[in-house]
Amino acid sequence: MELLTWLTVIYAIVLVVVLAVGLILILTTLMSIGSKLGKIAQGLKLVESQTAPLNPAVDQLNGGLTTLAGGLDVVNSHFIGADSHLDSVLEKVGAK
Repeated sequence: MELLTWLTVIYAIVLVVVLAVGLILILTTLMSIGSKLGKIAQGLKLVESQTAPLNPAVDQLNGGLTTLAGGLDVVNSHFIGADSHLDSVLEKVGAK
């Protein structure tokens, strides 16, 4: 019976040591990831500060593209009308 008690104690000690080593490895990995995420955050802040002067130009460009989209919608409606007129002409000529 004494052998079983000693084996249980040794097993418990080994289990605690293995768990401790595993948790330490997880902790070091998480710390490494945290430092890399910090560097990424610094890089993103740098990109944000360097691209801030582009904001007015991008807003102006978006306004121009919105106007262009409206004009292209009008052109599209004209093309649709021309296509329907062309279909009717082709039917009268007998080409269709």
